[in-house]
Formats: sequence, structure tokens, C-alpha cells
Amino acid sequence: MTERPFLDEKFDWPIYMDATLAGLAVLIPIPLLDVLFEWLFKRRMPQAIARRNGRSLSPETLSQLNRSQFSCLGCLLWPLELIWLLLKRTYRTILYFLTIKDATDNLSYYWHRAYLLDLMIKRGDLDNRTDAPLAAEALHQVLTNLTISPLTQLAQQVVANVRHILRSSWRWLRRKQEDEMMANTRTQMANAWRDLSGYFDEVGRRYTQQLEQLHIARLQNSLVMNPPTPESPDGSETAAAPPALPTENNPTDS
Repeated sequence: MTERPFLDEKFDWPIYMDATLAGLAVLIPIPLLDVLFEWLFKRRMPQAIARRNGRSLSPETLSQLNRSQFSCLGCLLWPLELIWLLLKRTYRTILYFLTIKDATDNLSYYWHRAYLLDLMIKRGDLDNRTDAPLAAEALHQVLTNLTISPLTQLAQQVVANVRHILRSSWRWLRRKQEDEMMANTRTQMANAWRDLSGYFDEVGRRYTQQLEQLHIARLQNSLVMNPPTPESPDGSETAAAPPALPTENNPTDS
């Protein structure tokens, strides 16, 4: 029996629009402005994909999906991180081939993220507050373990054809309008997507396996913290022994 794919292999551009602009943001030739645009499009992805599926995500779920790796120490070191980021982006603007490598990696990463978000929403993994944190954790773990994939070659081809990415990004943010560059990117992706359905099925399996492991771990932790009540021989639950009453120290009758 042929296994049914996790998602329809038909390319759905609105699912991947923000992901594509987030991945290409590193090509914006103004240090830190590229970081801002990447951050904006990354945060837009979950709710935009949910709306595409006729759903809406709670603020708490959005926060879990968009969480970063910042800590309290990271907040204290933020000024130094900002200076280092500025120097690194300036350096990579000069050595453009490093920027191309970053754009390829980012584009592949955000395409994977968009696919998985779409899968999670279609499966209903984000529908309740109890299971949504586990789904978000499974998403982060799968994305963290990504390696070179068939999407890498497609990302290289898309990056090679990108021009005026700042103008394209700004037009989409302000007016929701595609320019010629984005229209060409959409066509290029749509033509290649039909050959990637098998790979995306594999990515979907990684996610569901990871999510299942997290559910099992949570159940095991719950059993450790709340062990089941022992049963008596007749099958009924054994009631816990009542606490001992304090002994009265009555004076001895003389």
C-alpha cells in the first residue's frame, strides 16, 4: 500500500513567501537592516501560515514558535553582541561570497520551517495549550539538526537570480505586492517543488517521530511525579492510611 504524503505536494506560494524573504534578507547591503527584515519576516511566518489554513494562533503559541536563544546573560551582553554583529555583517558585505553562502543556508532553513509550520497546523498540533509547547520544541529540534538537503541546490539557484531584495521586501511589507523578481522566484520554486515531495515526507516523519518522543518523555515524567495508586487484591484502589491521631497523655489514676 502506498504511503500517503504528509502534505499535498502542490506548491502554495503564500506559505513560503515570508520564509523566502526572511532567508534572502541577509542580501540587503545595509548592516543591521538585514537583521531587522529577517526578524520581521520570521515572526510573521506562523500567523500568516495559520491564516492560510483558516486558523489563528494564540500569543502564547506564537511566543513559543518564535522563541530565540537569548538568556538573562545574553541580555546583559546584548550591546557587545550588537557591535559584533555589525562588524560581522559589514565584513561579509565586503566579502560577498560569504553573504551568498549565508543566504543559501538561511533560505533552506526558512523553507524547512515554513513546511513544518504548515504541517503542524494541518495536523492540529498547535490547537491546544497543552500540546503546543511540545510541538514547538519538536520543530526547534528538527530545524537544529538540519544538514545539506535537496533544498540547498534550489536555494543556490534562487539566490543567484535575486536583485534589489530590499525594494522587494519593502514593497511586500507595505503593499503586499510582488515585483518581477519575486514573481520569478515564485515560478522557479513552483517548478522545482513537485520533485521535492519525497524529501518533504521524510522531513515530516522526522518531526512526527521527534514529537512522539517528547510526548513519551512527558508521560514518563508525569508517572514519576505522580505514581499510580496501588490496588488491593480485589482490584479496588487501596485507600491511603489515615494519619495517626496524637496520643493523649492522661494522668494515671491513683
